[in-house]
Amino acid sequence: MQPPPDDVQAIVAASDERLKTIFPAPALVWIVDEHYDASGPLWRVTLVCQEPTGQWVRRRYRYDIPSDTLHFAGAQPINEQELLAARRKGRRLAVR
Repeated sequence: MQPPPDDVQAIVAASDERLKTIFPAPALVWIVDEHYDASGPLWRVTLVCQEPTGQWVRRRYRYDIPSDTLHFAGAQPINEQELLAARRKGRRLAVR
């Protein structure tokens, strides 16, 4: 069950603000998947970013809505095609 659209907007905004705190400006970050999980309640986010080593990875995070806490849930390297797809289809996280 999804929360009402106004609640989703607020959840996305809060999750984005938490995510922005872990990436230095001007990091390139694309959110490629995000969805509500009523079991938490959680907002699950999958994004693509560049590691300090230069390698591009897919990272997963769980944003715990009631506690306003972001949890890292793992990362895996991606190839060039996956990076291009993320840049085409993903939502850019505006890191300042």
